[in-house]
Amino acid sequence: MIKVTTLSLAGEDDRGSNYLWDCARTGEFMLCYRYAGSSSGQHYHTGISDNKNPEIMFLLTGKALIHWCPVGGDEILTIEVVAPARVEVPINVWHQLIAETDCCFIELNSMADVQKDSVRIWRTDLEKMFIEK
Repeated sequence: MIKVTTLSLAGEDDRGSNYLWDCARTGEFMLCYRYAGSSSGQHYHTGISDNKNPEIMFLLTGKALIHWCPVGGDEILTIEVVAPARVEVPINVWHQLIAETDCCFIELNSMADVQKDSVRIWRTDLEKMFIEK
């Protein structure tokens, strides 16, 4: 359910490289830096905010693991994401990002979107729900 797309390399030379992507969203976005071993997320979105339906982020540097589980599911799955990549998380999918290395990403939403449309469930609580099923 989590969709990861490698960004398209547009060009590369002795200065570095250029990547392209389309973005139909506008407004305030979040630029996030995470240290290796740190965690973000442990929540899901209901779709109240248009910019969280789906949640879209671009991993610009580094490598991260995304743990995820559909709401009501019974198993936490993991996907590795290596920059540069686009990550799309549908609504009603619990997710947690763990930085494997220091990394940087852009979320195509504002802090207001996060506060308006995030249902936090700590991983330990999610795992307990599996046991109770």
